Amino acid sequence: MKRWGLWGILALLPAPMAGACSLNTNLLPFALEAGAAPANAPDETLQAPELKVTEITRGLGGAAGSCDGSGLLGIRLDWPRGDYKLDQVGFEFRVVGGDDVPAIFPAEPVAVTSTSRRVNLLFLWPDVPPGEQKPLRLELEVRAVTHGYLRGPPTRLFVNSSDL
Repeated sequence: MKRWGLWGILALLPAPMAGACSLNTNLLPFALEAGAAPANAPDETLQAPELKVTEITRGLGGAAGSCDGSGLLGIRLDWPRGDYKLDQVGFEFRVVGGDDVPAIFPAEPVAVTSTSRRVNLLFLWPDVPPGEQKPLRLELEVRAVTHGYLRGPPTRLFVNSSDL
């Protein structure tokens, strides 16, 4: 009897809550100017972001696209004071080291949806079931970019799920 009541409640939930993981990542696509080619910004024009891993949560083996089937990587980004405000730049995330690293980061630059200089970013990826998971270890390079595709100096971040 209790099972039927639970199924009845679940049937009333909107579809996104039932199947898709819709956590707020604080990220959106970043618009580069048409035809802009990447170039290094002049010294001191763009600062390097300060980064810290805040959480790593592995998937529980749920359906693809669900929160249970997704791995979560939290990164705190601190943007230093300078010529550019946080809403004027995007960020490139590039994996530069690691073995069997899942596709966690977007291929194109992303914008941060916060106006604060400190923001918590959340990256999701389709994770393998717990019995197939290996420790997540990677080296990440993150740099700010302008709409004209000037690229600031990189910050390196080491991610190791064994450390958290």
